[in-house]
Amino acid sequence: MLCRTKYRAIFIPDLDPCTEKTKLAEMMGLHRNTIGKWHKWAKMIIKDYRDEMEKSQLMSRYQCWVIGEIYRLSLLLKRKQNICLHLRDNRNEYSLNKFNQIYKNYSI
Repeated sequence: MLCRTKYRAIFIPDLDPCTEKTKLAEMMGLHRNTIGKWHKWAKMIIKDYRDEMEKSQLMSRYQCWVIGEIYRLSLLLKRKQNICLHLRDNRNEYSLNKFNQIYKNYSI
């Protein structure tokens, strides 16, 4: 997951299995409200993300990855409407299965 160059990159396998939004915001150099806003978007659009929410109030590594992807999209697409449309049209790219494919060589 890439963050702005003045902030360090976050390596998903290095995260705790469950992370608070506040801690993720600090690591990404963002305000907690921004994480909360993106969390709501992901919850509305991505079924796997919503299903993960039922397991814990803290964020799983998968959810942190999705938030990181939304962050990346926000740098490229800028507007909420464009980001949400992209997420909706490319749901498979943000699925738990896709996450597992990317991180299959890491012990998560």
